[in-house]
Amino acid sequence: MEIPFVGGAYTEQSVNVNAQKCVNLFPVMDNEQAKNKVVLHSTPGLSLFGNITTTTSAIRGMCAFGSVIYSVLSATVYSTTTAGVSTSLGDISTSAGNVYFANNGTEVLIVDGTDTGFLITSGVLAEIADADFPVATSCTFQDGYFIVTSDSGRIYISALYDGTSWDALDFTTAEANPDDALCVISNSHDLWVIGEVTSQTYYNSGDADFPFTLISGAVIDLGTVSAATVVNISGVMFWLTDKKSVIKTQGYQYVTVSTIHIEYEFSTYTTVSDAKAFTYSIAGHVFYALTFPTEDKTWVYDTITDLWHEWESYSTVSENTLWGRHRGNCGVRFQNKEYVGDYENGNIYELSLAEYTDNSHYIRRIRVNPVVNTERYLVKWHRLEIDFESGVGLTGGVQGEDPQVMLQWSDDGGHTWSNEHWVAIGKIGEYKTRAVWRRLGKSRNRVLRIIVSDPVNVVILGAYAELEKCEV
Repeated sequence: MEIPFVGGAYTEQSVNVNAQKCVNLFPVMDNEQAKNKVVLHSTPGLSLFGNITTTTSAIRGMCAFGSVIYSVLSATVYSTTTAGVSTSLGDISTSAGNVYFANNGTEVLIVDGTDTGFLITSGVLAEIADADFPVATSCTFQDGYFIVTSDSGRIYISALYDGTSWDALDFTTAEANPDDALCVISNSHDLWVIGEVTSQTYYNSGDADFPFTLISGAVIDLGTVSAATVVNISGVMFWLTDKKSVIKTQGYQYVTVSTIHIEYEFSTYTTVSDAKAFTYSIAGHVFYALTFPTEDKTWVYDTITDLWHEWESYSTVSENTLWGRHRGNCGVRFQNKEYVGDYENGNIYELSLAEYTDNSHYIRRIRVNPVVNTERYLVKWHRLEIDFESGVGLTGGVQGEDPQVMLQWSDDGGHTWSNEHWVAIGKIGEYKTRAVWRRLGKSRNRVLRIIVSDPVNVVILGAYAELEKCEV
């Protein structure tokens, strides 16, 4: 019989919070083989594109502009060419924290939460000399204006198509609620201002005093705990709210995309104010990647399937585990490819489904399924088969030449686990290899956990078990 095995992380059908883990695997709807059938695919690996410098600081932010990537590493701004060669352009005011970029087609604005803004024009970095430039906490561009939020709760605009010119009187304040405006972001012809507890939308009315006017009724009674989590994905806004849920906008309203179990997970985190997010697109799927740096966790929402998975890399941050948040601290689409900047060094990586390591470090792919046999019958497990796409081994006597999968099971809801049981999933060309385990004992409520750490393409199609109901 087929048993529930493939799926996302912590879905609404989870029996408890220890089930339904999906780490470094993302669900795909396989409509060609069966209507709405879900299969699991490997998340992309990291291929080194370029090393900006050997410093141990994070790449704080990235922006694609023309034929270069602009990035901020510690306090220094760099440009990186299509060949992965980086050049220092100079320093900004701070060496840590979030940075934000916007461009008007000629100038690139960089703000870092201080009263000193910077512009890149024709590849040259320069400080904005205008004394009226405010303390800027985020920025965007719309209708000819650079627009920034300020720590005063105000929203300021530049002169038309001129990031060097600012007027201390060219501002407005949030009108629906007197909370601080944390993030401003352009979405088509609308200007979204997201605060601590509310979010509101403006349009360009052409008013002589201040051109952007609040749209009547376009107010959401949710703010954000971190402006760095706000991402525009093809006209849909995503962010982590002040209630520790993740929402996406529908027109001027919203729907919640985080499940109750994922929200429970978020609620256990001590620090969420440093959360940050970016988007990337792989194989027709568009993802919202949300990282909690202090908690050393990365969660990813697939906007196509509406399913979540965890994304992790080898860790040098935590003393208690080898695994933690994904190495991507920020991301950008550049020359039709996806790139991320490392959270603790100057590496820029390309995300690739054809790469099965994180810059030579192995990736651990984990699936923990929902509880099998929720009716609580005592059953005997005669046989279990996990249906992999087999014959994916590598050549040349390297790790992955004879890829293996490890199975464990838990009969107490994922609190304790059995010994490890290893089987092969097929050397290269061995397409008939089947991952089968036999005589697995008895259980009433069993959770299965598999781990693959060989650097091969992992595709999981389903799972099948031969079970016998026991009398007792």
